[in-house]
Amino acid sequence: MVSEEISAEVIESADQKNCISCNVLIAVDCRFCGSCGAKQYLTEPDKIGNQWLLLKQSALFYAITLIICCASKFFDVFQTFSWLLFFSIALAVNSLAFFLIYWKENKKLLNFINFSIQKASLYGAMAMMGAILVHYSVSWLNLTIFSREENYYYLFKGNFFAELLIVFFTAVMPALFEELGFRGYLLGTLLKVADKEQAIYISAFLFAIIHLSFISLFWLIPFALFIAHVRIRENTLWYGIFFHFFFNLTACLFELL
Repeated sequence: MVSEEISAEVIESADQKNCISCNVLIAVDCRFCGSCGAKQYLTEPDKIGNQWLLLKQSALFYAITLIICCASKFFDVFQTFSWLLFFSIALAVNSLAFFLIYWKENKKLLNFINFSIQKASLYGAMAMMGAILVHYSVSWLNLTIFSREENYYYLFKGNFFAELLIVFFTAVMPALFEELGFRGYLLGTLLKVADKEQAIYISAFLFAIIHLSFISLFWLIPFALFIAHVRIRENTLWYGIFFHFFFNLTACLFELL
């Protein structure tokens, strides 16, 4: 009878497993045993090696993105429309290239199965209201702290269809390629090496940092957290793309007005 109880104790169930040290049953996702305190290895050695490869790939994607953003932000020589065009294309290519690395897995994020126009419209309306609140908040902070307002329209002056260009480069391209890069590739990769909440928070923080605006962190992080939750809940990038587009479009309209 005793031996039967012991053997029953070490049998793993769907939501439990045995401690690698003392064989006490613990939850599958436990990192440490509650009985003996031994650290649990949640993955096999080959999976750990694969996770390390995924982390290195993610670091490369982020490093390229950060270098491009820093070059375009901090060097006066790059503050022209021609360089804006170059850096926008470089960021788009970088995001698309890494997204396509795992195309077989990622292509499902672009499907329109169960896509709802009503839901997309709701996300768009929420984005526009959020953008209005952010615009007045950031304008007040810039005037209060720096005694100036930020304006990017000067980069487009002198170009034909300047209004269309500013919408394309600040609303269309970021909405599409930042979502492919950060909520498509990066978040998807982090979900393979961390739990859901960790992946969401890490991707949101990294997204906020690349904008290189300390004063904007108060809205960039919640913005990224919200889109990441939407991407996971809806299992598609399109609602996030809609939200991102209408948010940036509203900001563009303030620039033009």
